Amino acid sequence: MNTIYLWEIFVNLIENTIVAYLLFHRLRLRNSKHYIGTFISFMLFSSILVSCCNLYQINTTVTQLATFLFQMIFISIYFKNSMSEKIFTCCLPSFMSIFAEQIPYTIVLIIATNNLTSLDFLGSNRIISTLSYLFIMFIFMTIFLHTLNDTLSLPKKLNIFLVITTVVAVFVSTFFLNIIVEVDNELLPLKYRIQLNSISIFILIVFLAMLFLIQFIKKTYQENIKLAEQIHMHEKNEERNKSFLQSAKNLQKWKHDYSNHLAVIHELIESQSYDKLHQYVTQQQECLPKTFHIINTGHPVIDAILTSKYTIAQSEHISFVYSVILPKNFPISDIEISGILGNLLDNSIEACVNIRRTQDISPQIKVTLKPQRSMLHIHVENNSSGNYQYNTSGQLESTKADTEHHGNGLANIRQIAEANSGFCNVTAETEFFNVDVYIPLVDGGI
Repeated sequence: MNTIYLWEIFVNLIENTIVAYLLFHRLRLRNSKHYIGTFISFMLFSSILVSCCNLYQINTTVTQLATFLFQMIFISIYFKNSMSEKIFTCCLPSFMSIFAEQIPYTIVLIIATNNLTSLDFLGSNRIISTLSYLFIMFIFMTIFLHTLNDTLSLPKKLNIFLVITTVVAVFVSTFFLNIIVEVDNELLPLKYRIQLNSISIFILIVFLAMLFLIQFIKKTYQENIKLAEQIHMHEKNEERNKSFLQSAKNLQKWKHDYSNHLAVIHELIESQSYDKLHQYVTQQQECLPKTFHIINTGHPVIDAILTSKYTIAQSEHISFVYSVILPKNFPISDIEISGILGNLLDNSIEACVNIRRTQDISPQIKVTLKPQRSMLHIHVENNSSGNYQYNTSGQLESTKADTEHHGNGLANIRQIAEANSGFCNVTAETEFFNVDVYIPLVDGGI
């Protein structure tokens, strides 16, 4: 008896090590510094719980339920995923266990007629049964880790459906398995055992098929979202581009007419028509641009963007310093440069406005565009409050409450850079925020 009990404890330790590995790699710890201690604690307490259930001969269904509840309580305390993700992940070890139980038992039903316990853990072949059980557990752990991604990216209704069907499938399969394994052979003939076993296996196969189907749906869903975001970004950049160009044209037109306005004013002064002069000046003031500063780099879109943002910065008392040296063959389209510069400068101006309102400093924005080592280097730097917010992947995200409509600027910039074989570096410091975008030049030269 002692030997059998020690053997069960050993099996439980190995099994719960596999389960812990699955849970700890699918879920995110609240404090990663305590990873080893938390891992060992989970493994030991799980093993003790299952060993106690086995010692007091508690049936499979109750043992599975107790284990599930323990896992839910444990990961609710130590992990920071959503509740639906925790429930779904807690069901996976149960499925692993059921598969590991069912597959050897199915083999027995096929090759044996009377000796239905030949692969039982407590039978004469318990070493073979244990090794097969642990091996199958390991195989399914590997499958689940490599094929099942985070369910949070699924639509909400599909996510709820997945969690509910997972829980139902677990307990239905466990119920059938409990009947097959624990009911006496004489009370439940082989024919009915095979039928119940077939039903249980069918449920498991359907569940596995559903998981892979949902993963396929999720992949398609994510691709559609990404495509929709790209279309939205393209349309937004196109509108911004048109707006910048129109503003620049209006400003250039006024500048072109400036000499004519001076001639009219001079003539009215000479003729001492002061009433008409006053009326004419008033009319011109109404359509006078807010600034006469026109940035001329030789690239109409860049000129329009820098001029527009320079105007806004000046009105907000933000220092705006720029240095532009452009290559002969510009590597990206007008809409793409509008998306990069427009997003970067919008973010910079917003950050500087917030700083000026809360701190007694004069914020500054620095913009540099120049060829560097066969790449176009776009650098934007601005003062920062040092208040940053990161998502679970370590990427910066918006600090605004409405994250659905804000916080996509940097992601769009990275997308444009990567689409042109370039990359984007973000440096978030206490007092400064820097973004560097590098895009290969056409023919690798200036």
